[in-house]
Amino acid sequence: MKVTTLRFGEIEISPEEIIEFPEGLLGFDHLHRYVILNTQKDSPFRWLQCVEDGQLAFVIIEPLSFMFSYDLEISDSDAEFLGLKKAEDVILYAIVTIPENVQEMTANLQGPIVINAVNRKARQVISNNPELKLKTRILDEMAKRTEKINSLKPAPTSPKKEDES
Repeated sequence: MKVTTLRFGEIEISPEEIIEFPEGLLGFDHLHRYVILNTQKDSPFRWLQCVEDGQLAFVIIEPLSFMFSYDLEISDSDAEFLGLKKAEDVILYAIVTIPENVQEMTANLQGPIVINAVNRKARQVISNNPELKLKTRILDEMAKRTEKINSLKPAPTSPKKEDES
């Protein structure tokens, strides 16, 4: 299937790649079919490209690619709606906002995208967790994550000296 997009020109996608949002995304409830594009292999960022409207695409990121932990509770009704059976079937993304100063880019952790990897059904959910913010600064969280990871590494040990007799 060919899709003409604003950013990537004409792209070829297989029907198996399509993610179905039965309710659409917030503000775009009339658009239901998207595909995730990985345009830069070493980047944590992806594009959520609308299949029905080639003009519409969102930058997305997996929260755990820039945060040390991300505790999202998926409600029973969301899990049932998506047909989720196991936690391993969940793929999470946050929509990224990139302002003029890229250093201030943010991720919407309060309204993440939850995808069932098995049936490719998705929903943008709204979390009631007050710790999850609508605008979480990605680079600040990356720095905190790196600091936390470095603090968990064992301290280097100095080589033992042999007794001189």
